[in-house]
Amino acid sequence: MRKLATAAAAFSAAIFLAHYILPYNWLLISAAVAVALSFAGFLFKGKTRLRIFIAMTALAVGFAWSWTFTALFVTPAGNLHDQTATVTAVVVDYPTPRTRGYHVEVSVRQEGYPSIGARLRYFRTIELQPGDVVEFTARFSRTDGVDDSLRIDSMSARGSFLSALLVGDVEVIGTVGRWRHFPQRLSASVANMVDELFPDDVTPFLQALLSGRRAELSADTGLNSALAASGLAHVVAISGLHVTFLMGFLSVFINRRKRLFALVGIPVLVVFMAMTGFTPSVTRAGIMQVFIICAPIFRRESDSITSLSAALVLILALNPYSIGSIGLHLSFAATFGVINFADRINSAFTKVLDRTKFYTNGGRGASAARFVASSFATTFAAILFTGPLTAIHFNRISPIAPLANLLTIWAVSVAFTLGVVAVALGFIFFPLASIVAYPVAIAARYVIDIARALALIPFAALYVSNALVVIWLVYIYAMFITLPVMRARLRQYLNPACLAVIMLCVVLFVTPLTSAAPHTGGMSVTVLDVGQGQSVVITSGEHTAIVDCGSLSGERAGSIAHEFLMSQGRTTIDILILTHFHSDHVNGIEYLLSRTSVAALAIPDPESRISGTSRRIS
Repeated sequence: MRKLATAAAAFSAAIFLAHYILPYNWLLISAAVAVALSFAGFLFKGKTRLRIFIAMTALAVGFAWSWTFTALFVTPAGNLHDQTATVTAVVVDYPTPRTRGYHVEVSVRQEGYPSIGARLRYFRTIELQPGDVVEFTARFSRTDGVDDSLRIDSMSARGSFLSALLVGDVEVIGTVGRWRHFPQRLSASVANMVDELFPDDVTPFLQALLSGRRAELSADTGLNSALAASGLAHVVAISGLHVTFLMGFLSVFINRRKRLFALVGIPVLVVFMAMTGFTPSVTRAGIMQVFIICAPIFRRESDSITSLSAALVLILALNPYSIGSIGLHLSFAATFGVINFADRINSAFTKVLDRTKFYTNGGRGASAARFVASSFATTFAAILFTGPLTAIHFNRISPIAPLANLLTIWAVSVAFTLGVVAVALGFIFFPLASIVAYPVAIAARYVIDIARALALIPFAALYVSNALVVIWLVYIYAMFITLPVMRARLRQYLNPACLAVIMLCVVLFVTPLTSAAPHTGGMSVTVLDVGQGQSVVITSGEHTAIVDCGSLSGERAGSIAHEFLMSQGRTTIDILILTHFHSDHVNGIEYLLSRTSVAALAIPDPESRISGTSRRIS
């Protein structure tokens, strides 16, 4: 176990350094240096020698593989970078609607080189299916950057190393690999069945939950933002949670026959991972489940750290650029936290309840207490490790997330499990599927209502742009690191934990005072950095006005404006003014309205644009 974990850690460190720190031309030199350092192991004896040799060898392999992968699959993209060219490509998934137009993932063919993953963007409806061989002219750009300062982004992390903007038409000239693209076709069929089975108010949520397709959910800005603010966004991001639900459902029928379970479960896992696009989070969970399924067959114990390490190595070996995936960071951090700390936290709760003799009394109350304690321990362990990453990637944390997960995780389980049954029945006997779909819709509405309600609570989400929040976070994690190192007893955690709660209350109380005080008797005008667009915040004392909120350059104008207001403790906008209706001035409004109370809205009169008159809506 420790050998594989050591190798995985060193291999991952090499991939990280290769893509974020070291220049590309230094990778082979770094690999040679790591090989040379491996001989330092001979200065030691026993296990220390072996660990040094394993770590240095894995480090060398990581550097060498990063260089090789880039040379084979990424550097050829430079032939098309900043060029307008006509190419042949294979469509690998269905088109996805976006705020402006569509995009579709394709595999571009180049003579003498392996195919290159690319994302084709266009602005009109084009009927395309996975497996279509297409020819088109587009303007290309590399997604990994053109110098060593930027070699990774979210697209290259998913294997798309080119971004293409369509120029002209797309011509379908053939088809290939229909069976190879069966999972994508199955995913589309599931999505269509979800649309037929469920009411419109829960369809976006269930589309994301059951098929991994988030286009409708992304379009529902209010629901999307409520899930994020309440800490429930992970339930609609296909991940280990869904893999656990799926395998748990299968185990009800065939778990006693281990070989049959492996024979059925592993193909189901592979198809499910392919349906959801082999995202790092679901791939990690799938690989770990394969280890769990196969361990009894080979008469070995399933070791979580070993399977987690193997999953990480495999994902990075298939695409080293996935080291930049936010989903990978969060998934592995959450799993590591659950593996190493969930049982310890649960044991601490159990000891406290044992002292109250609550467990020993038995009954339903004791069972419910065990369930709540176990659920909280798992959730808290995961959040403990994902918290810093959430702050880094999304610039926020959600203190209310543990409560939100406790209230909804059972309903998510019901919605996913019965949702799978309902969709499967929909292809066999639709009337029966409609009956099964009824409780699924109720469970989905419950989760949605909880998310919306909790998101409305002031300071449901805290933003790290607030210095007080950063100080509080530093204290929390300093305590988390220091107390275990000191081997503190359970009682010794009580005072620091109470101090953490008091500090949080102080942050929530002081933030509005510190933000309002400097503006008393004066006015402040802040132009927010939203890229190609405009959003201006005007404050005077406790009063707040915003002029426009939009962006065309990929910046989330509504989220940026909301974050700015919350960091100053401003939960209400006295007046929101729109100068005109172009997207770069208004496409963030829906998100802002879903997250912030607006007392008055001033917009141009659509019938009097020329005269410039406006009307006020209270």
